[in-house]
Amino acid sequence: MKKTLITLSIAGLCALPLATQAGTYKETSVSNGGTISGTINFKGKDLPPKTYTISKDNDVCGTGERKIDFVRVKDGHLLDTIVYLEKVKEGKPFPADVGDVGDVGDVGDVGDVGDVGDVGDAIIDQKGCEFKPFLQAMKNKDVLDAVNDDPILHNIHTYELIRGDAKGPKKTVMNISQPKPGSVKTTIKLKKGPAMKIASVSSAS
Repeated sequence: MKKTLITLSIAGLCALPLATQAGTYKETSVSNGGTISGTINFKGKDLPPKTYTISKDNDVCGTGERKIDFVRVKDGHLLDTIVYLEKVKEGKPFPADVGDVGDVGDVGDVGDVGDVGDVGDAIIDQKGCEFKPFLQAMKNKDVLDAVNDDPILHNIHTYELIRGDAKGPKKTVMNISQPKPGSVKTTIKLKKGPAMKIASVSSAS
């Protein structure tokens, strides 16, 4: 069976893209497995962060401008990158900490993923109208816990990225309102793409 090494690096406005492996994966014992290690180098021009004017819910989201660096480069290396093998049908169980964001810094009382669901599920948090963490990995068909730490209603909209890149075709996975504050738990089931982009719309009403 042909296996292809894929590098995924995507981002979105106030978004957390989730890299997942669509399709069925059978967990089994592996006696002669291997590992992958290395660095992802960046070639070309590193564009400056994009600047957006904060024009809504300023008492919560802040004022002025917000800069978002969708492609982060440091010392010639590409950051915010996930490497995975494509078309692998069976193998070792996923590590228990896949999706465990732990202490991502200044996200209220979210804590580790074990606080809200089974080990391996993923958490994202909105605070100050910004998702944290910016990028993480999770298993397909795991539970995503979207936490709203803001005192306003957020509408969370997720897209399955069919080709795995933000500019390619996409399909809505969920489009629901978040309590203010509160959380929404949803089982993520991607069918065609390896990644998901998450965006949010806030409303003070």
